[in-house]
Amino acid sequence: MAFRTPEKSKRPYGWRARIGLIVPSPNTVAETEFWRMAPEGVTIHTTRMLYRAQEVEDPLTDMEQFLPRVLEELRGLEVDVVAYGCTASALKTPYEETQKGIADELDLPTVTTMGSVLEAFRALGVESIAVGSPYTDATNEAESRFFESQGLTVTVDKGVRLFEGQQRGRHMNLVPKDAVEDLAMSIDSAEADAIFLSCSDMATLGSIERLEDKLGKPVITSAQATFWGALRAAGIDDRLEGCGRLLREH
Repeated sequence: MAFRTPEKSKRPYGWRARIGLIVPSPNTVAETEFWRMAPEGVTIHTTRMLYRAQEVEDPLTDMEQFLPRVLEELRGLEVDVVAYGCTASALKTPYEETQKGIADELDLPTVTTMGSVLEAFRALGVESIAVGSPYTDATNEAESRFFESQGLTVTVDKGVRLFEGQQRGRHMNLVPKDAVEDLAMSIDSAEADAIFLSCSDMATLGSIERLEDKLGKPVITSAQATFWGALRAAGIDDRLEGCGRLLREH
């Protein structure tokens, strides 16, 4: 027997929208920052794909085998929109393919980090970017090639690596705020329309507006852009303070 989904207004929480967030299992930042940005009536419900950093050669590709289980969890949660929160995975599997696959399977509006980042650049009129990340040089080079394939100019793509685990896609969430801000300041130049801080597991939310004030240009981050994309896909047009120009103006 099929269950009839109650109206949103009947929900004690999430009566405006439930966002289903998918992240790699080590990611602790995206969920935290989503909750900090969420306006009243919006709730976040996180599922995780197992990320086997030590066990397999290519953990980003490997984790996608766990996506069907994650989608079943989201189906049971009866979320209103799905956000696939991983930036670097788009360098392995095209973000359009991931987005369409999830949307078709769940029949729900779906956004991905990379798709949302590109939409954010378009909304802000950004054509050239300075990219900072906690990634390896090889990942940064692949990311630069991807952005250039999308018609963007990458002025620099620089990584900050403080922990051994970052070599295998772990411990991005340990990069401290001062290191993130130093990275952003170091990559800025007059040629860059905006700063992009890449990786949804690198904490950036408390730094975005401070950096925008110092640099005089937009600062887009993976978690911020993904949340913006999910919120707008859910039909919520609130302008939010404290999260940067993207959520304040678009």
